[in-house]
Amino acid sequence: MNNQQNTMAHSVVLAFLLSVLLPMNALSSSLDKEIKGNPHDITVQPYELFVRSSINSASGIYEFVNSTTEKAQGISNIDKGKLPTNELFIFNEVRIGFSTGMNVSLAGKALYETKPSAELRNAEFEIRQGGRLVLNLPVATLCNPYTGASVQDDFVVLGSLCYLRDDADFTWAFKFPSGVAIPAGGGAADNSYGEVRLRGHRTVRKG
Repeated sequence: MNNQQNTMAHSVVLAFLLSVLLPMNALSSSLDKEIKGNPHDITVQPYELFVRSSINSASGIYEFVNSTTEKAQGISNIDKGKLPTNELFIFNEVRIGFSTGMNVSLAGKALYETKPSAELRNAEFEIRQGGRLVLNLPVATLCNPYTGASVQDDFVVLGSLCYLRDDADFTWAFKFPSGVAIPAGGGAADNSYGEVRLRGHRTVRKG
């Protein structure tokens, strides 16, 4: 994005935070107190949430991110299925990537540029936080078509802003059709890996 687009996105997200989320009590009590007590000390900055993981044998409702997800450099920047206190995340871009035909334990080496398998393509992708449905769309809608000329083309831009509250558990799940599963893998070169990236802004303290 150019500087004008970045500035516009920043302004839109900040307005969404202060004019929509704050009045509807969508923030943690800590962040709510921070913004109301020091409204000029909190701002937003560009950020991505990402997780890369083996999806061998995935079927049914397969939780890709939950309370067991661990933060690991280059693999995941989510820890225990929740965001740190005061780091609410607002996003409107999603990218689902796929790699297969690889050895085990290579989530950090996969390129995630392979056309999704039929099993993954026909699943749904769902994000829930508590009783709130954050996002639910077919994986086919969110997959990189691999025809773009830039990284930006890898992402699907949603029609509205979504958010994940800080300091509250959430899950990301693939919901597969009945009787459909990713192959079990486990051999030398037949393992499947999935990547999910959410692009947006997180709340931060100025300075």
